[in-house]
Amino acid sequence: MGFFGGPSKGTLLTMSQGIAAVAMQIQMLQQTEGSEREAILASMRNDGAPKSMDELVQMAASVVREQGMGWYKKNQFLGMIFGSLVNMGFSAADANYIKGQIELLS
Repeated sequence: MGFFGGPSKGTLLTMSQGIAAVAMQIQMLQQTEGSEREAILASMRNDGAPKSMDELVQMAASVVREQGMGWYKKNQFLGMIFGSLVNMGFSAADANYIKGQIELLS
C-alpha cells in the first residue's frame, strides 16, 4: 500500500455515492413503520445491503482496507463520502460523524 495506492478518482466517487445512498435508505427506514418497513428490510436482506448504520460503517471501512488505499486515496475517499452524504441531505455534523466512524475503523 503506497501513499497514492488505490482505485481511480471516478471509482472512489461511485463508491462514495453508493455509501451515501445506502445511508439515506437506512435513515429513511428508521422513520418508516409497519409493513412498509418490513418490505424494505426484506429487500435490503435480499440485496445483501447493510441494514444499520453500524453495518454500513464497517462495510465502508473494509472497502478502504480491501482496495489497499494509501493515505491520499483514503482521505480523498473519506472526503467524497462526506460530500455525498451532505448532497443526499445529511447535516454536515451527521456526515462528519459517519465519516469519522469510517476513518476510525479503516
